[in-house]
Amino acid sequence: MSRVGTALVMSILVFATQATAQFPAGDSRNVTAHADLIVKTIPLNHLTSNEAVKLLSPYSQTPGGGVYEVSPNIRAVTIRETPKIYAEMMAVLGQYDRDPATVTLNFQLIAAENTNTRDPGVASLDSLLRGVLKYTGYRLLTTSVASGSENGRIVQTLSADGESFSLQVFLKDVRVDGNAASVHLNVSLYRNPSGRQPATQVLETGVTVPIGQTVVLGTSATDAGQRVLILTVRPQLAPIKR
Repeated sequence: MSRVGTALVMSILVFATQATAQFPAGDSRNVTAHADLIVKTIPLNHLTSNEAVKLLSPYSQTPGGGVYEVSPNIRAVTIRETPKIYAEMMAVLGQYDRDPATVTLNFQLIAAENTNTRDPGVASLDSLLRGVLKYTGYRLLTTSVASGSENGRIVQTLSADGESFSLQVFLKDVRVDGNAASVHLNVSLYRNPSGRQPATQVLETGVTVPIGQTVVLGTSATDAGQRVLILTVRPQLAPIKR
């Protein structure tokens, strides 16, 4: 083979080797080997870059794709993925890279009694309560409105019928999007002591409540079985900062 022919073959081999070379992770040049991948660096508002990498990495399944930490000191990650998976990752970031959600809780403390009472204050719940409980009268004792952040705690004192109650609420797992919006509440209600008597627990429950819906959290018989106390809650989301 002539020198010219040999040089041409060597050039082809060198070109083929360069075309299949692998670049370091995070090097956007590698996208040339995967024309269907996009590469973008995304700034973060609240998550650290390490937290974002841990959150998003399980979603990356494409050969050559991935999520990479820009720097431990910079709130940003570089995503190299197909448009579909990239969109999924951005949706996940939209849910978690935000201020803790603030929830407003509207409570009603209701007495269920064997009377013919129909209190206008609980008119919207009267039919529901009569359908699930055996009592014939329902009376609104007091209401309470409190706001708390995700993973926060609320403590309030309620006064009703000359008695004092303590309401304690823990909020967690706040979901803010669409029809799945909800909050998980751990709620405890105590009757405060009179004199030196200890506080007594009226109810304790944990429940996931859909945002915007009123839920009966629980009941507890009191007054030698003559009255039942019912606590309801309706959560609403405050505007969310992204």
